[in-house]
Amino acid sequence: MKISVRRRLLLAGQSCFLLLLCIGLIATSSGSSSALAASRVSVVDSVTQDLIPVLQMDILPSPGTVQEFAKSTLNKLAAEAPFTAWKDAGIEYYPLGPGTHSWLVNVMKGEQRIGYMIISATDQGGYMLSEYGAGTYGLPYSLLELRQFLVQEGLIPSSYTGKIKLTALYAPLLPVWKIVIDNKTIFINASVPQVLPWTLSKAEEVLKGQQTETDVITNLTTDLSPLSAYQSGGTDDPYKDIMWLTSPKLLAVGGDNIATLIRPKESIAYQAAGRNDIVGAPFMITGYQNWLPASNKTKAINNMPTVYAASGPEGRRYLPLTALQAIGTLHKLPDRNIYN
Repeated sequence: MKISVRRRLLLAGQSCFLLLLCIGLIATSSGSSSALAASRVSVVDSVTQDLIPVLQMDILPSPGTVQEFAKSTLNKLAAEAPFTAWKDAGIEYYPLGPGTHSWLVNVMKGEQRIGYMIISATDQGGYMLSEYGAGTYGLPYSLLELRQFLVQEGLIPSSYTGKIKLTALYAPLLPVWKIVIDNKTIFINASVPQVLPWTLSKAEEVLKGQQTETDVITNLTTDLSPLSAYQSGGTDDPYKDIMWLTSPKLLAVGGDNIATLIRPKESIAYQAAGRNDIVGAPFMITGYQNWLPASNKTKAINNMPTVYAASGPEGRRYLPLTALQAIGTLHKLPDRNIYN
């Protein structure tokens, strides 16, 4: 990930005055936070002189139904780009609070993480694929990126020897770290590290939200398999050209027209005006992956696909398109022939 992109995303909720003047994208109010309910995720920190504290998440047993769904989904994705490295990969499971309604599933090649999935419980008692992605860096819940962020932002010194309590949480479309340092509670975006301007009551409200279960992959849609993912190569930086703020929202974006909206070298912007902090927006959509019945994975497809949008820096996160549109809006960038 380009450093310049990372820094601008990290500062989006604090100093992007241009966006604030346009439509007030991100609330910057902050307040004191206290601890949420205890989670089953625990973190051990160990420090040597002049080194950043080492943070670890504990691997815990997961329900057999979660494991079955995770393995089946992994095998399907491993058959298509950019997930082919997942073939014969290992899996590690971590519960995500509050209430362990979701699970972080890390895809492992030896000791290296090469991808992830987040599996969440549904109201019907099943499980759905909330998001997923491939790569060795820039993925949600990176402990290395978190350690670097805590020191770079001055939240802890590099030689910190105190206690750090870390809890992994998941709100719809937003991975979250809850950090308790010296009795001070901080919520951090666990996808692109950024301190969230949340009070305890705001965190509780956001974290109890439910993600839409429409047009997502579930353990009941066993006939659906992915096609190879498409990446446009368009910009992944929502601040490179903020003229998308002047564009009306795109209506009825789906499997029947997304290919015409994200042509090569093009991308579309996503925002949730006034609520960007609860979904980690704004960010760009630079590609997509269609899921279809295996019998229809040909050019003559009659079924409408289930679409996961490639989002954020380098398009590494795949999020359900319907879930994005349920919370926010999509906007087309200006004609690149005019704005170069």
